[in-house]
Amino acid sequence: MKKETKNYSYETPPIPSKYDGPKFDAHVHLGSMKGLAKLVEFREEFNIQKSVGIVWDDNNEDLKTKFPNKFVLAKYFRNKHMFTPNSDPKLLTDDIEEIYRQGFPIVKFWFGPRVRDYIKDYYKIETKEICLSDQLFKSIFAKMEELGLILLIHVGDPDLWYEKVYQPVSRYGTKKDHLADFEEILSSFPKLKVLQAHFGSQPEDLENLSRWFETYPNYYVDSSSARWKTARRSWVKLSCSRRLGFSIKRIRKSTRGISKSFNSISPCRSTVTENLCFASIANACLSCILLHGSGAPK
Repeated sequence: MKKETKNYSYETPPIPSKYDGPKFDAHVHLGSMKGLAKLVEFREEFNIQKSVGIVWDDNNEDLKTKFPNKFVLAKYFRNKHMFTPNSDPKLLTDDIEEIYRQGFPIVKFWFGPRVRDYIKDYYKIETKEICLSDQLFKSIFAKMEELGLILLIHVGDPDLWYEKVYQPVSRYGTKKDHLADFEEILSSFPKLKVLQAHFGSQPEDLENLSRWFETYPNYYVDSSSARWKTARRSWVKLSCSRRLGFSIKRIRKSTRGISKSFNSISPCRSTVTENLCFASIANACLSCILLHGSGAPK
């Protein structure tokens, strides 16, 4: 049954919320200016005051002028030298410094298993092993840590995709290995603020996700659903478990002195992915910092 909400029509009504205050969306990909006008209109209806907006372009003056104070921009970073054998790290760190000079507080990386196919199709480079813990990638993360940039990163996909889609394992690797590789980055760069997309790619393993929260105070997640169709069930499971307590404790400590209006984050709907998107409680601390600050958290 369709339900009308102002100018929008839904097959099923939006999730009812006990919180009607200001909201922050920590993960949205920005497209054309025409589409952005509709996006902003929709979000204002649900009191989403600001969002992390992921962009490819260097020049976003039109976006900032037409939609002032609506987005904290994250620059999408991809460079063929990340995948070229024996690349000079300076070719990559110079680009990171340029992103910093342009005023972006966040840098977005995508390292889903399919990145191997993209590299082959787009750069004509055949690669199987992509290890974020390699020294080449560590040089990038070290530069970001030095500059105070936030790392927004997609690592891994649903368990079912690894089982059914990402085959053979010899080409795509395993989720266990991918997460273990990424965990080395968390431990190696304790001052690098890390926001991992999509429940940290671990809605199926909340025990491990909880361990990461406890172990790495620089680690946050967003809960945009992407390929996970279990986002709603995962949120309920997380909400009903002790695992949520760890995040809330750290958020309350970190947001002391910041406006209480943003200490609660409620469910919202993403119009870009057309999937259910939760602004997760684990985002709340980072969201407060970005809403009230002009740059990356120190």
